[in-house]
Amino acid sequence: MAAISRQDLMTILLFATHVAKVDNEFVSEEKALLQKIADAIHLNAGERAALLKQEASLASGLNHLSSNEAKQLLVKTLCAVSNSDGRAVKAETDFIHKVIEKFGDSVFVLPREEWGKYEGEVMNVLMELKS
Repeated sequence: MAAISRQDLMTILLFATHVAKVDNEFVSEEKALLQKIADAIHLNAGERAALLKQEASLASGLNHLSSNEAKQLLVKTLCAVSNSDGRAVKAETDFIHKVIEKFGDSVFVLPREEWGKYEGEVMNVLMELKS
């Protein structure tokens, strides 16, 4: 696996937080998954606070991902967050599809009804990165 940088992980978490909030319903399941991800990448309190204040910009943020693996992890993470409460609302799926369109053919996403698989995959990748 090509390296996924710390900056990639910060960008992924920024966009994951954005997709959780895009429907104006930041529910406990989304918060819990974001917390697990933040813990897995060892975000400190200052980084968490800074992340919450940032805006996710499709125009600039996505261009800074360092590899196709980072792009794929981003899409899987967005799908996992969207699915975490058992339902993906239109605002969330619209945002995810914009991200996928921006990446073109460099990412693959499962059909919506299979997004439940992504939480485990994301956490496995994050655990591999730690070791």
